[in-house]
Amino acid sequence: MVVSKHLKSGSECPPLKENQLRLYGMRFCPFVHRAKLVLAAKGIPYEEVNVDLVNKPEWYLAKNPPGQVPALEWIADKQTKFIPESFVVSDYLDEFYPEHHLHPLDPYHKAKQRVLTERVSNLITAFYKIAHSEDKAAIDGMKKHLSSYENSLEEKFFGGAQPAMVDYMMWPWFERLPLLADAGFTLDSNQFPKLASWIKSMENVKAVKECKVPEDIMRKFMQSYKDGKPVYDFE
Repeated sequence: MVVSKHLKSGSECPPLKENQLRLYGMRFCPFVHRAKLVLAAKGIPYEEVNVDLVNKPEWYLAKNPPGQVPALEWIADKQTKFIPESFVVSDYLDEFYPEHHLHPLDPYHKAKQRVLTERVSNLITAFYKIAHSEDKAAIDGMKKHLSSYENSLEEKFFGGAQPAMVDYMMWPWFERLPLLADAGFTLDSNQFPKLASWIKSMENVKAVKECKVPEDIMRKFMQSYKDGKPVYDFE
């Protein structure tokens, strides 16, 4: 079951059923997008409960005082389990559902890919500076960070011949790069040919297709966020 509307302050938490994994999220959140990509890539069934991040439900704050998404919740051995944070959620899913590992089994390769994943925070910072303030210096910074990834890409995907955890952890912001066009940034395929090829390959990945929010709807949300009045539920 998918709860399409984002639940707000004053709402009630939907009953949690045994043997059902629940993802708390927000439709447009790239951090939630990470978790959904992992769930889709591994074929894990789950229900989704969306949370209004401006008017957060009291019951959600009781579960997770910072009020952030994503978070996982489930019942095991008659006990309710809860895990927040996109990295933690994604790592847990990869370990608990070992079929089709997304992390490399080799510790060295896993560490190398985790470095790339951690450094995407620099790209994320530049992304939001461009999106919210059209900061020209941030555009130069974005190109610098993209150059680092361009130089690091040695195969079809960052994870090798198939997309791995590193690809899914980075993808949400690359999928959103077209949203920066109006602010003056576009990915130059001549300057970043390997990244441009990677983006095309990722767009054809089944999990990516399943989790994609239509660009026109994403643009509406981004504009509402920029206006200071985020709209989470579009008809």
